[in-house]
Amino acid sequence: MEFGARRENRLGMNRESWIRIYVGLTVALSLIVAAAVVGVFGTEFNRVQLVAIGAFTILALLTGALESSPKAGIGGSIIFVAHLSACITVGPVGATVVALVSSLSTQLWLKRERIKVLFNAAQMMLSVLVGSNLYLIAGGHLAVASFSDQDFLAYAALVLGYFTINSAFVSGAVAISRREQFGEIWRSQILRAAGYDLVAGGLGLLIGWVYVRFGPLSIFAVTLPIMALRQAYQDNVDLKKANQELEARHRELLEYTVKQIEARDPYTSGHSRRVAEYARIIALEAGLSKAEIGDVATAALLHDVGKVYHEFGTLLQKEGRLTPEEKRLLQSHPVRSAELITTISNLRGRVELAVRHHHENFDGTGYPDGLQGENIPIGSRIIMIADTLDAMTTDRSYRLALTIERVIEELRRYSGQQFDPRLAELAIQSHAIRRLVGLASSDSLDSAPAFVTRRWARPRTRASGSPAQ
Repeated sequence: MEFGARRENRLGMNRESWIRIYVGLTVALSLIVAAAVVGVFGTEFNRVQLVAIGAFTILALLTGALESSPKAGIGGSIIFVAHLSACITVGPVGATVVALVSSLSTQLWLKRERIKVLFNAAQMMLSVLVGSNLYLIAGGHLAVASFSDQDFLAYAALVLGYFTINSAFVSGAVAISRREQFGEIWRSQILRAAGYDLVAGGLGLLIGWVYVRFGPLSIFAVTLPIMALRQAYQDNVDLKKANQELEARHRELLEYTVKQIEARDPYTSGHSRRVAEYARIIALEAGLSKAEIGDVATAALLHDVGKVYHEFGTLLQKEGRLTPEEKRLLQSHPVRSAELITTISNLRGRVELAVRHHHENFDGTGYPDGLQGENIPIGSRIIMIADTLDAMTTDRSYRLALTIERVIEELRRYSGQQFDPRLAELAIQSHAIRRLVGLASSDSLDSAPAFVTRRWARPRTRASGSPAQ
C-alpha cells in the first residue's frame, strides 16, 4: 500500500526517513566490519590472488548484470555464485573487493537509484564478510585444489551465513518500504528461495574448485551453467507470475459470482463483504497471524459461492419453510462452495476447509461432517460467528434487525453449542464489532449497505433453534 511521502508515523518520521536511516546503518555497519576484517587479514595480495580477484569480479559482473527485475524486492540475481566462489578462493578481504566492485558496477549499470546502489553494495559486503569468516572459523581452507579435500561443513557455514545476512537485510528494507512485518517477509523469502539458494551454493563451491584446479580461463567454461541456472530461475518466476495473474482473475470471477448470488435477494446484498469484515476483526483479536487473518477473510467472502449452482436458486427465493429434502440440498452448499474454491490453487487448504466447515456447530450437531470443538478449523468457527452476526444485525423479509443487546444475548445463549465459547466472547467484547453493528453508515466496509439497527422483532429460527442465518 502506498502511504505517500508525507504520511508520518507516531515518531514524526515518514517512511523515506526510516529507509534512509536503515540504509545508513547498513552502510556504516558494513564499513566497520570491513575495517575490522582488513585489520586482521591485511590488504596484501600476491599475483595469483589478484588474478583470482579479477576473474571472479568479471564473473560477478557478467551474472550481476542479468538481475531479473529493477523493482524493490528479493531475488532474481545470481551474482552471489561468484561471491561464494571468491570466499573459498581468496578469503574475506579479496571476496569483499569482488562483492563491492561487482555490486556497485552492476547496480549502476542497471540504473538503480543511488540509495539502492549503496544499500545493495553494503548488504552484499556484509554477507561476504560474515559468510567467509564463518567459513574460516569452521575450519575451511582457501584455494583447495582437490574437491575431495573440501570441508563441506565449513562451506555450509559460509552459505548459511551469506544467505542469512543477505535475506535478513533485504527483508528489513522491504518491510520498511511496504510497512509490513519483517518476520513474515523474511520467513516467506527463506521458504521461497531455499531450493534455489541450495543449488546456487553448490554451484559456487564447484566453480571455486574448478578455478583452483584448472586456472583462470576455466571461469569462462562455468559461465554457461550459471546462465542456465539463472534462466531456469527466471522461467520459474515468469510461470509463477502467469499463474498468479490467472488465479487473480479467477478469484475476481468468484467474487463477482458472490455479488450475483446476493443480487437475487435485496436483504442479503453486501452480506459476504460484511461477514468478511466481521471475520477479519475476530481473527485479529484472536491473535492469528497476518496470513491466517487474510485466509479467514477470504474464506468468509467466498463462503456462499457454491450457491451459484442452479439447484439453489429456487431454494433461496422460496418463501416459507423448506421441505426436508430441500433443506438437505441447501445444506450441501458448503461442500459445493469448497469445490469451487479448490479451482484456485492458492486457496486450497485453509481457505477451502474454512468454507467447507463454516456450518459445523461447536457441539458437533452441524454439517456437512458433524465436526466438534477444536476439530473444526478455526476459520470455520470464526465464519460461523461472523455469518450469524450479520444475519442478526440486518433486516430480513421476515423480521427486523436485532439490537446489539439482543445479539449479545443470542451469542451467549448458544455459546458452546453453535459457537466456540472463546471466539464468541471475543466478538462480544470487541469494540470494533460493536461499532460495526451500531453504525448508521458503513464507510469502513467500502460503502457496503448500512447496518440498520432497529427495535428487535422475534426472528425465525433454524430447525436447531439457533439464531437465524
